[in-house]
Amino acid sequence: MNQVVLTEEKETLFIPLYGKAMDYRSKKSVLKDSTASDVVEKLDVDLSKHDRFGGRISAVRAKQYDEWAKDFIVKNKNAVVLHLGCGLDARITRTQPPASVTWFDVDYAEVISLRKEFFSETNEYKMIASSIISENWLETIPADRPAFIIAEGVFEYLSEKEVKTFLDRLTHYFSHGQIAFDVMNSSSSGSRKEKLKETTGATIRWTVDDISEVDILNSKLKRVETVPLFKSVFMKKLPFGFRLIFGFLTLFSKYKNAMRLLRYEFKQ
Repeated sequence: MNQVVLTEEKETLFIPLYGKAMDYRSKKSVLKDSTASDVVEKLDVDLSKHDRFGGRISAVRAKQYDEWAKDFIVKNKNAVVLHLGCGLDARITRTQPPASVTWFDVDYAEVISLRKEFFSETNEYKMIASSIISENWLETIPADRPAFIIAEGVFEYLSEKEVKTFLDRLTHYFSHGQIAFDVMNSSSSGSRKEKLKETTGATIRWTVDDISEVDILNSKLKRVETVPLFKSVFMKKLPFGFRLIFGFLTLFSKYKNAMRLLRYEFKQ
């Protein structure tokens, strides 16, 4: 295929994609995501500039979201799943939802155009080409079914005001459901900010040190689970060397809560 050129936040999709491919090719895979490996082989992109350690931890993060999604779908057979900032992630392939679930992957037009090289729409699976904070795409999605919304590695590129406005839109539009997303703390994001700016041009705009500040962004949201990424049960699935490195990092307060995965319930 032709050389792929993405910039800024759009280019960051290659970081978790590369991590998932490396995870699949390891002897001890967390995700077992063969699709990620296949996509990386076909892409004409230099991925060597991306940190393989950061990439591998993204496999742990993805596994947590996969399990939350599967848990919600088991309890809500007619769910709508909204995967925001989907990039080239194969979550729908990994979770294998039943035909009663309608799944929407949402990302920028350039990303969705690339995504369509590898994924095909069906009656139950649709791709939406839009910035998630644009005004005109949400109304195309059924509002009267339980919704599970995933924003993996997305909200840190928005301002707090944009996050609040977007959460308000979601909880006003859907009758009930859950939303899962991650937040980074300010101390850990410093070095990552510089690395991301250098490699992709992307800018981290929202960091969170006190989770209670997230809780009050929207009165309809009730936090039901908090998972510090380095403390995820799926960390145990990584090869020993990675577990040792990440375990060592948790000894430092700067990294202990570097990223937290949050799951909220909401209803009208």
